[in-house]
Amino acid sequence: MSKEPQKMRRRNGLPAQRQLRDRADRGSLPEELPLVHVTATGYAREIVESGQFEVRPCRVFGKSLAYFFVLRPAYRRKGGDEKSEKINRFPFVFIVSPGAVVPYHVYPFDTGGADAGVFSEQADEYVCLEDFELEPRHDAAAGHIGWAFGTLEDYFDGNLRNGLTNGIPAHETVTLGYHAIAGMARAGSNQPDKRASAIEIATSHNVSLKDNVLLAVIPRQYLDDDGQQNTAFINQLNGLSITWRTYEWQPNTTPNELQEEIARIVRKYFTDTGVLK
Repeated sequence: MSKEPQKMRRRNGLPAQRQLRDRADRGSLPEELPLVHVTATGYAREIVESGQFEVRPCRVFGKSLAYFFVLRPAYRRKGGDEKSEKINRFPFVFIVSPGAVVPYHVYPFDTGGADAGVFSEQADEYVCLEDFELEPRHDAAAGHIGWAFGTLEDYFDGNLRNGLTNGIPAHETVTLGYHAIAGMARAGSNQPDKRASAIEIATSHNVSLKDNVLLAVIPRQYLDDDGQQNTAFINQLNGLSITWRTYEWQPNTTPNELQEEIARIVRKYFTDTGVLK
């Protein structure tokens, strides 16, 4: 019988041991980096219609929040490994200007995944979720990348710096615990999951799309299927000054299998705009 994944422990009264904050080393990296929000196309349509990312109640932190990852389009949707003929279930990506988002918290991985036990095979059962929290500022994300990855390119790919834990004492269990979890995002990991080291920034404020979305990545067939254009949606995107790139969707594929193609498109955009080399 397979073992049920265990939720990451939570702090209950005692102060958090935020050891990762002292490891931050931004070096020459920019203070602010573009953010990415990945959702299902069906939800994205509602976001575009509303003209904003609206905060929603978060079961993990008990507060209304909107979530983004720094640079990396990491996602795994519930049921995302199941084939589907519904285009609404497939990924839609927004790349967002960091200046539009006021951080409420910054974590070095996906907190929803941690709470769901996605990282339980690697997580230290005695380290609590709150211990991993970084400073609630944009430059804290850059500082963490500088220490843990060295370059934005290696962060985008999920490749930790070689020898990252050299010299870290055994009692610095939060730092060592992070290293174990983040290794799940490395290329060649036997448990690959890019969420394991995708830096999460949450905000407690709604974020307007107008002039804040740098790019959208959309299933091509949602905009133009055999010459039949989704004119109303295209007009909404144009009205919000949102430009886009597309990927090819096919019915009866799985949403999660498009991760590499979407990452390639996003990486090319960041390369073209000078964010990545």
